[in-house]
Amino acid sequence: MHVERLFKIIFLLMNGSCTTAKELSEHCSVSVRTIQRDLDTLSLAGIPICSSRGYGGGVGLLKEFTLDKTFMTEQERTDILHGLQALRGTGYADANDSFNKFAALFRKKAENGWLRVDFSSWCASGFGKEKFDRLKDAILGKKVITFTYFNSENRISERCAEPLCLLFRERAWYVCVFDRKKNRETILRASRIRDLRVTDERFERVMQTDPMATPDYSTSYALQRVVLRVKAEHAFRVFDEFPEQHISPQPDGTFLIDEPMPINEWLTGYLLSFADGLEVIEPLRLRDALKEKIRLMKKKYDNLLSDS
Repeated sequence: MHVERLFKIIFLLMNGSCTTAKELSEHCSVSVRTIQRDLDTLSLAGIPICSSRGYGGGVGLLKEFTLDKTFMTEQERTDILHGLQALRGTGYADANDSFNKFAALFRKKAENGWLRVDFSSWCASGFGKEKFDRLKDAILGKKVITFTYFNSENRISERCAEPLCLLFRERAWYVCVFDRKKNRETILRASRIRDLRVTDERFERVMQTDPMATPDYSTSYALQRVVLRVKAEHAFRVFDEFPEQHISPQPDGTFLIDEPMPINEWLTGYLLSFADGLEVIEPLRLRDALKEKIRLMKKKYDNLLSDS
């Protein structure tokens, strides 16, 4: 507790304003005499404590004092503050306090809020703060979770897993888990998790794979070359949703997309979201799959009209 209190005193003094021993004692819940001993200890350790008498006086630090640059470079200190600014976007409860403490410790001010990160969705999704907090607590507490999962092929399964980390990638939150039934690590989209339950059972496993590595979809899906033509008015989606190296702008303003993709229900549904702004050039079986989807949709709406 003594060392922790000494650090707290340094943080309080580094906000740039003078304070009194009495104010420090109230912050630290100790006597004034104890604070005076702590200040002597800090002075002996080389911390430049200064004091002044009279109106507006008190205890402070020399303005030039900061962390020893041999311990941490200017860029490293800046990077820490930027990371904490980004952490605010997760809704992490202690992010603001941590940022303010380190900013004071490094003698740096927030740079006009130039970096803002918001992990929330423009629309309501199936992954809110409550689920985020429960998964975070399960990961940090190393507690087994159970849940219902809806995958991209419309299969529903009951899962029991060891949660290892949360991952934000491509505009969505994922959770990396060790699936006990499949006996392997896997990455699941958090919004598709339902009926989440954090059990009291604990685990010791640590992550063996790198969740930040580019996924190798060929191990999970059979990929096939797909060629698409997208109209010019959908340029924003082309640049948002396809890798740059697979995009070929055409003289007429359209775009050709040439990329290996898994041909399944998810892909046909995704391509239909472009409506008439997209045409499948190849393969033929994907064109046929889209034509069948469109036929069934037309039939459904024709039936609705005839019934009304």
